[in-house]
Amino acid sequence: MKKLIPTAALIASFMPFQVSAVHAFYTKEKFPVCTSEKVIKRIVKRFNQTEGIYWEARGLVLNTVSKPHLHNDKAFPQSTINRRYCHGDAIFENGKKRRIHYLIEEGAGFAGYTWNVEYCIHGLDPWKYHDGRCRVLSQ
Repeated sequence: MKKLIPTAALIASFMPFQVSAVHAFYTKEKFPVCTSEKVIKRIVKRFNQTEGIYWEARGLVLNTVSKPHLHNDKAFPQSTINRRYCHGDAIFENGKKRRIHYLIEEGAGFAGYTWNVEYCIHGLDPWKYHDGRCRVLSQ
């Protein structure tokens, strides 16, 4: 334990470098792009789980996200957290299509070691969690 304290002090003395560089060094998963299959699968899984728990009456089942693309990755240039704001079309099992906005954040997953994704689908956010018309995620 005594050896850890000087090491931590030494590391802290070099903190002017980007924190995201430290995350990139320690994370096992690469920071994904908007079109990543892992990102799309995570959105679909979380949406369908949430629908089953909270919104059974709507009867919606998300199949996939089509036309995923990067909208902005420079929304907060002073931040040390890498973010990708993405858009696409949410395709449902019944054939309907709605606009989807999602945000991928590096180092925002479990204990800061992986990435996380937040999403919002137009017209399907009745509690305005991501503000009206998904404005929080449509940077």
